[in-house]
Amino acid sequence: MASILFLRWLTLGLLVCAAAAQAPRSEGTVAAPQRLGAVYLERLEVKLAEGSGAELVDGRLVSRTGVDLSAVGRWFAEADVRPLVYSVPRDVLDRWHAHACAVLPEHNRPGHLGLWFKLTARDPASAERLRTALAEEPLVEHVYHEPVLYPATCGGDLPPTTPSFVSQQLSHAPSPLGHGVREAAGILGARGQGVGMRMIENGWVWDHEDLCQVVQANVIGAMTPMIMPDSNHGIAGASIAFADRNSYGITGVADEVSVLLAGINVNGGYANAMALALQNSQPGDVALIVIMILVPSLGPGSWLPLEFLQANFDATLTATANGMHVVIPAGNGNRDLDDPALLGRFDRNFRDSGAVIVGASKAGLLEKAVYSNYGSRIDAHSWGDQVLACGYGTIFWPNNDLRQAYTASGTGTSSATPHIAGVVAALQGAARRQLGQPLSNQEVLNLLHTVGPLTPDIIGRRPDLPAMMQQLGALDGLSVAEPDVPVGGTIVADIDGPAGTIAALFGSFGTATVPLGFNRDIHLDLLSYGSLGGFFLNGSPAQYTLNVPGNAALEGVDLYLQAVRLGAGGALYVTNSCQVSIL
Repeated sequence: MASILFLRWLTLGLLVCAAAAQAPRSEGTVAAPQRLGAVYLERLEVKLAEGSGAELVDGRLVSRTGVDLSAVGRWFAEADVRPLVYSVPRDVLDRWHAHACAVLPEHNRPGHLGLWFKLTARDPASAERLRTALAEEPLVEHVYHEPVLYPATCGGDLPPTTPSFVSQQLSHAPSPLGHGVREAAGILGARGQGVGMRMIENGWVWDHEDLCQVVQANVIGAMTPMIMPDSNHGIAGASIAFADRNSYGITGVADEVSVLLAGINVNGGYANAMALALQNSQPGDVALIVIMILVPSLGPGSWLPLEFLQANFDATLTATANGMHVVIPAGNGNRDLDDPALLGRFDRNFRDSGAVIVGASKAGLLEKAVYSNYGSRIDAHSWGDQVLACGYGTIFWPNNDLRQAYTASGTGTSSATPHIAGVVAALQGAARRQLGQPLSNQEVLNLLHTVGPLTPDIIGRRPDLPAMMQQLGALDGLSVAEPDVPVGGTIVADIDGPAGTIAALFGSFGTATVPLGFNRDIHLDLLSYGSLGGFFLNGSPAQYTLNVPGNAALEGVDLYLQAVRLGAGGALYVTNSCQVSIL
């Protein structure tokens, strides 16, 4: 029996390796590593060969030196193309390059900046196909995904040392207590990779140690001043949704989203700020708004969703109709949004903005928080009490430095809403990576309406991310016990499948999208991947463990995993891929 299993395992390994050898290389001499950090999955940066004389004329790629660029031009025609450097005229770039070549040795000369182009594809899968194809073109010197750039202030725990509060983030615990965030974060893409988040607020604390992306460089439109309490409110909501993944502070639900920030008041109100966010977004991006309005004419404490006002409704509907997911709070007025006094403005049969409206529950209890609005229009709920967040400084605030302040007292629909925005980004990121296609707004709403425990009140369900991933097919055969493992710790992965099949587990330190004609693309970097073992599946998950060496140099490294199963008749099935961070 052992010899038979060995032969079946050997056959599986040979099949996978042979398929990989025949596949277009996702990396090569012209392609940069794809997971040095967060990247924009739809965008490529491409450098054409020196001497090609390439330039864009009326949107077409032409050569000033008579080189035939038609092959490259056909690929360029599949994307939106512009020069990478467009703020300086081409003749100035020519002059700069000529001077550099005159004063520098031949082995250390820069490439001509005019030969660099930025390509924006329709979606991540299209961009990956373009990258693979362009990597094979002789006139292409470099092609890679555009990286997300972080300011120099990003990168460390400010003194004194900040403790980790992650174990106290019970909203990340498995359902029904939490949303299953920690389990879902082990699925590649479920940290919001490739998804833009546009936060529309009145202020933030700049340069917080646990939020690399909440910096003035990421502001679109007018600059928002740091004024309390708006700034504490903004940084708290931001941290719940996308605080950095590290060994201190907290971790956001979807920490790998790409963030831009738009101020409401400084940009003339919500509608204009939303238009600004939409202008700087791609379909499938998420808008997070943690703002509500007060309508005194409806009685004391009438805090309502901002779309009660028509201009706000029109702006939100415009955004969702153009492919954006908009997530907003239900409000803290303890009001029934189905009340006829609200003129039917939260009746989907009368009008529907497409926004995800979020109610609040009593911390871990599946029960409406006393202050939360309720009604049939609410799509989901999350923790509205005892929420860990950045800002305020109720549990940690050394030297009264707002950049190092944390609280365990986040409350209101203002705390519930960022959780759900993170859930939406996680769903979108996992769908793009694991399924090769984005989710529509209606598909996201359907998941929110059908997966997760209900409350006895009318505030929707508490989303269960792993169950949603399973329903999507984004979690189907491979999972990790913890998405974050310390140096010296142990990575644990479970491989599942039908009894009587065998599986091979592979790992790499980079990612790619490699179509081999199976049920799913290979997501591992084929230049650095390796086999981690073979497993016989007998009806229960097989477990793989890997001890991480106690080497501090490994901090910040990500390991990517994916398995292949060999079933009856020799059919190969590729599981979902996973991601583990060493912290």
